[in-house]
Amino acid sequence: MGEHVRRAPTRKPAPISLIGVIGELLITCAVILGLFAVWQLYWTSYQVEGPRAAAVQSFSQAHAPATNKVGERRIDDPPTVDSAALGSLYGVLHVPSWNWMKIPLGEGIGASVIDNGWAGHYEQTAQAGQVGNFSVAAHRRSYGNSFRLIDLLHEGDKVVVELNDHYVVYTYSSHEIVPADDETNIRVIAPVPGDLSFTQTPTQRIMTMTTCNPEYGNSERYIVHLTFDSWTPKSTGVPAELAQEPAA
Repeated sequence: MGEHVRRAPTRKPAPISLIGVIGELLITCAVILGLFAVWQLYWTSYQVEGPRAAAVQSFSQAHAPATNKVGERRIDDPPTVDSAALGSLYGVLHVPSWNWMKIPLGEGIGASVIDNGWAGHYEQTAQAGQVGNFSVAAHRRSYGNSFRLIDLLHEGDKVVVELNDHYVVYTYSSHEIVPADDETNIRVIAPVPGDLSFTQTPTQRIMTMTTCNPEYGNSERYIVHLTFDSWTPKSTGVPAELAQEPAA
């Protein structure tokens, strides 16, 4: 006698939950965004750190002062600086209050300059030491964090611009924060800062530094204005502000 063997019932696959799919997609997006943030904030700076230091060293060796002793402090008209080729390295910014930070100075504010960890000179603004508004831009976070500490510049702090044969010293004057999407924010780099018409004739030697704000965002721009203090010929030495600067 045989027995009828019944087959086990076939289970239907569980329906895919829409909420589950959305959850997995959100997790994937979060991982991708997290990796992008790490790349943007840290890896890009790691990549440019070596080449940036090499650029500073190369310029400093090619245009070394006659002596590392304190040189002549002058307040007359500094030498004229010729326009540099777009994308070229033509100076170094020294910021003593940022733990003696040295930042290569290049012509132009495009990615080929500031994504190297350099500070870029706005092409249509005055050159360092000239009457007018010598304006520069750099990343605050990513690609070297060049202007990361810009909000720590205060009254009395100095920024020294090293050029081929002389140094120009500027002193912190003021700062302001402007919306990044404000079409009138270009006024901060006008020959007379604040003059949106760009028609006023400058009478002062000014420096303006621009970067993103807040530190981990870019919805605003942090602006620092500085005024001319003095200049020092390299043939006489270095400015007093760099007398204690570490060699490396």
